[in-house]
Amino acid sequence: MFHTAPAPRPTRLADRYLTVPCDADGCSDLAVIWDRLEEQVVDVIHLSATAGYTVEDQLWDEARWTPGISDQDSWIPAMAA
Repeated sequence: MFHTAPAPRPTRLADRYLTVPCDADGCSDLAVIWDRLEEQVVDVIHLSATAGYTVEDQLWDEARWTPGISDQDSWIPAMAA
């Protein structure tokens, strides 16, 4: 009747992305999300939102996770789209 929520899993591709505070003049409240694989900036966000990005990505992964789908590890996370 009731579906149990999937157990929390570690964020996929956590080692792929790096969040770095901006060093430029006047940008001390910003952070850059760097994609190590593609060697490019993915997004620029407020520094205060960096923790929220990790939580949001974990929730997104949990919501899309369905047991038995074999190609799921190759899906692109929302923040990389």
